[in-house]
Amino acid sequence: MAMESCSKFFGSSKPYLAMISLQFGYAGMTIITKISLNQGMSHYVLVVYRHAFATLAIAPFAFIFERFVWYSYIL
Repeated sequence: MAMESCSKFFGSSKPYLAMISLQFGYAGMTIITKISLNQGMSHYVLVVYRHAFATLAIAPFAFIFERFVWYSYIL
């Protein structure tokens, strides 16, 4: 009974937890951007690094979750 109520709680709070983690991510990105620009990093280099990091972070999810979609189109 307690596991079921705990599961319902976490199921209903997923959007809130996702939003909180997204806000922490934005705050961390802002802090890192501010520190790196204050130390003299070029704006263009910062943009390239941010895009490269985002590509490396998201690419595995795209390969895993989109792999089966391509198979359905081929067959």
